[in-house]
Amino acid sequence: MPSSIPPRRRETIASFVSRTAAASHVDAATFASDKEASFQALIAGSSKAVDALKDFNCHIPSDVVEWSPSSDGVTGRQRLFRGHIFPSKVLQLSEMRGCPECLLRDLEDHADPKTSMAMRGHWLVPHVTLCLEHHHPIVPLWKESKPLLRFDSAPHLASLAPDIMAGKLTRESREPTGFETWLDDRLEGRDTGTWLDQFSLHAACNYCLMLGTSLLRHFTSAPSAVPDEEKWFIYDLGFMVARHGEEEIRKALNDLQGLPGGPHDGPRKIFPKMYDRLAYDYIDDPDYEAFRHILRTHMVETWPLNVGDELLGEPVVERRLHSVRTAARATGIDQRRLRKILAAEGVVPEDGLPDAWTVFNAKRAGSILKAASTLVTAKDFAEGIGATRSQFDLLVEGGVLTPRLPSVREAGTKAIWDPADGVRFLDSVFLGASPLRQAQHGWEHISKSAARLMVGPEVIIGAIQEKRIVRIGNHADFDGYAALYVYHDEVCSILSPEPSFNQSIEMFAKTVGIGQPVRMRRLVLNGHTPATWMMHPKLKKDQLFITPDDADAFHKRFYTPRTMAQAYGKSWQSMTATLRVAGIKAFSPDGEDYGSVYERKHVDATFQ
Repeated sequence: MPSSIPPRRRETIASFVSRTAAASHVDAATFASDKEASFQALIAGSSKAVDALKDFNCHIPSDVVEWSPSSDGVTGRQRLFRGHIFPSKVLQLSEMRGCPECLLRDLEDHADPKTSMAMRGHWLVPHVTLCLEHHHPIVPLWKESKPLLRFDSAPHLASLAPDIMAGKLTRESREPTGFETWLDDRLEGRDTGTWLDQFSLHAACNYCLMLGTSLLRHFTSAPSAVPDEEKWFIYDLGFMVARHGEEEIRKALNDLQGLPGGPHDGPRKIFPKMYDRLAYDYIDDPDYEAFRHILRTHMVETWPLNVGDELLGEPVVERRLHSVRTAARATGIDQRRLRKILAAEGVVPEDGLPDAWTVFNAKRAGSILKAASTLVTAKDFAEGIGATRSQFDLLVEGGVLTPRLPSVREAGTKAIWDPADGVRFLDSVFLGASPLRQAQHGWEHISKSAARLMVGPEVIIGAIQEKRIVRIGNHADFDGYAALYVYHDEVCSILSPEPSFNQSIEMFAKTVGIGQPVRMRRLVLNGHTPATWMMHPKLKKDQLFITPDDADAFHKRFYTPRTMAQAYGKSWQSMTATLRVAGIKAFSPDGEDYGSVYERKHVDATFQ
């Protein structure tokens, strides 16, 4: 290894090897291969690859190793960097970034562009946006999809040398933010004394970005549209709140609810980026559980969530809070009049938060609301349940909805519909519904599914209420009946006028919530639940089907998270958590993977 290659502060292994290879006039992959090492393994920080270079008298300085991502002791999808675990893909983005001032100083120290400039380890962390040494923003340098070419930095930097010396990559400097100082301290291994220090560094940085994006609502109506070069401000906006802990975060979440918009607009609008990330993107990542708990607790205490609504990816199975707005819709009473009634009873203050955010205990105020309830017109009733007039008429024609008074003539008024009946109807069809962010292939609005089958919506609704149809979706972009979606293939298999009520193993698996049909087939082939060989009506060959008797046998012996949630009216997430605490494991007597399938006797013994 040429003695003229001095290591740079915070330089990575990949950069050091690339510069050394350039001094020998070869690319990094060839250089590593000649030393019986792998450049790919060196990029990953494999200690075995580093040791392989030592056998050829190629020593990598300890500081270089310490500032390089390592694959030792972590899974293949993770990297250890400065004592912190990151997803490997986060540190291997196709775009390489750096500080042009650092690179210019490298050039001044050593004139050869091919071997002088080095890439620093902290530049790989996407949350790093400023060089604290020069107060210069971290800027894009090059983009390359292939890792071997991307991390062979010497030729890339050599080609950029003229632009670096000419100042073409130079940006306006700025002072470091509190977030940037905190992040650098964490990478240096210094204790900062903030509440965030207890969490995974990557998760804490992401949370600052999520919270900051939501807090941008104080400044702009389109917080998600802020360009990447302004992200440093968003990180710091979230950090300055989160650093103080849960109480300060809860206060900030409350303040967001004082801005234009209400719970009827959905949490994605009130908490942009933060809600979607915690509810979907990181739902299974334990590093974000504390942040999820804060938002979940806040929403439970301040949002008028109804049955069928979504709470961080979980369906709501019981209304706990009403707002003046939701209670007005449920009772058909004018909001202003209802607020006066509730204020007179001491349920809510006469003034204060807007009607949409003024919440109260739904059960405790039930008798007051019932006494104040009034009948409404068909038009108002249809609007209250989120149905068009034609959809409402079909529901009436099918007997799903009936007026509280027998007829307009006998009532002497058009107001013969009880809004409470509409609430009960929606509750009956949304129980156990899955939140839908968008209607992907196979999902149809219930009215369209009924039209395709040439049946009335009451047929599908009856099957939902009887729990024969269980794949129900609650579309996040709509409210009430407009949000009621069904999985059309399941509807066809259950209600199709064709004579067979038998289901393929794949369809039955989807119906009961077994995500991978191969697991259901494994249950059948291993003799744990029956299936019947029958002639496929279209393919004209024998195939295993689940007959109604087979389905009954399965349900008598097993629960899936979906079917147990339907049976007990609870969220499957809470039920499976209870089963774990009780030591009840998924069914696997022979060591086979059948997915989240539980024996019914154990589940019933736990919850009854």
